[in-house]
Parts: sequence; structure tokens; C-alpha cells
Amino acid sequence: MIISKNNFKFEIFNLPTKLNNNKKAITEALDLFITFFDINRLNVEVSFCSQEDIQKINYKFRKINKPTNVLSFPSEKLDQLDMNCEGEILICNDLLLEESLAQNKNHLDHFLHLLIHSLLHLNGYGHDNENDAILMEEKEIKFLSQIGISDPYK
Repeated sequence: MIISKNNFKFEIFNLPTKLNNNKKAITEALDLFITFFDINRLNVEVSFCSQEDIQKINYKFRKINKPTNVLSFPSEKLDQLDMNCEGEILICNDLLLEESLAQNKNHLDHFLHLLIHSLLHLNGYGHDNENDAILMEEKEIKFLSQIGISDPYK
């Protein structure tokens, strides 16, 4: 699935069937994200992968030998908050489904939460220290409420 506009290119590879009918909701969330965070340019690729694949990638780049729900790879030139959101996102579909069920969350809402979380990383936000984590979480929760998703951390 490719969503493309002026300074906005968003491409999803291996989109799971369960999310396939949600292009409109995904596009609307991305449009609001750009406006809400005053993004000048968005150029992002998203791929879905297996637990085995994401575990290997997580170990290779983060030295953490376990699967994770999502990994973000910002553009190499990113070294601070940036009004250009560029990079790659990997989402483990198996964990997305498992977490949605275990946490009693709507599948699309959980996907959008992981997507927004990752887009914030691509835009320079992080959670390596407590102050950064608080700032990122506040921004994330505020934006998610704008698209009708309740606080995912409660």
C-alpha cells in the first residue's frame, strides 16, 4: 500500500489482511500526524515481519536477543528533533496480534499506536532517559486522543 501526496510518501509492505481494509483510517491518522507535529516532509517505509526476523534484527542493531513489537530506523542524518520524518519501521505482526488480544485492544488502534510511536522516533523523540520518555509519552497520548485512541499506557 502506498500513500503519496505533496511531501508525503508512506509505503507499507506485507500489509496483513486484518489491516488491509483500513487505508482510509491510516491515511487520516498520517494526515493528522503531519499537522499535529508540524512535519514538513514524511518519507517512511513500513514492513511487517515474523517474530524470528524481528528478533534477529533486534539483536543485530540493539544487542537484545528477543522479539519486539516494533523497531524504528530513522534517517542516518537525524541527530535531534527534526521536522522531516524519514526512515523505516518494522512491525512484528504476530506480536501486534498477540498484544491486541492480551490487552483487549482494537487491532487497528494498537497498530496506529505502534505506528505513531515509531513515527515519533523517526522525528527525533526517544525514551532513553526519564525526561525524554515523559515528553514522548505525553505527545503520543495527546495525539492518540485526537484520533480517538485512549491512553495505551493505562
